[in-house]
Amino acid sequence: FGVAVALGAQDLFKNLISGIMIILEKRFELNDIIEVPGHATGSVEHIGFRSTLIRQFDTTPISIPNYVFSDTSIVNFSERKYRRIKWVIGLTYDTSIKQLKDICNSIDSSIRSSDSFIFNDTYQLFVRVEKFNDSSIDILIHAFTNTNKWEEYLNIKENLAYEIKDIVESNQSSFAFPSQSIYIEKN
Repeated sequence: FGVAVALGAQDLFKNLISGIMIILEKRFELNDIIEVPGHATGSVEHIGFRSTLIRQFDTTPISIPNYVFSDTSIVNFSERKYRRIKWVIGLTYDTSIKQLKDICNSIDSSIRSSDSFIFNDTYQLFVRVEKFNDSSIDILIHAFTNTNKWEEYLNIKENLAYEIKDIVESNQSSFAFPSQSIYIEKN
């Protein structure tokens, strides 16, 4: 009986101490969006002494014992300042060097002239030819929006997508899609 009580108390004290550490360290707070790898991603609804309740994005609540937080790296999405857009767009191989340069420069200028993005030494903007892929010439677009809010971020991304499509089409180029060429040789 004593061993059973000791083992039960061990988990209780482990969770209790971890709960106190969560509150003191402030790794996350109520309403923060966090990811607990291997357990859940969602909004923190309750921090108790034994467990923490996270409401996942599909509205399912999940209660995680507090000791998990002391043994795991927690990603706190609410603490980030900005959201990043990192896209690789593929253009067809018949795109000329001049077209590539014009497209990259136009996308770069469009982002720089927009109030929706931030760029400095920490949050850099890159619009560069990245590589020659199997069926496309890939351009990397790496930029930070000036918001952390999900809806604003989606709106900025959508507007950038429209702008990129317009830029590519106005430069008489087109987007690539996975394809293969088959050559038949006569013997």
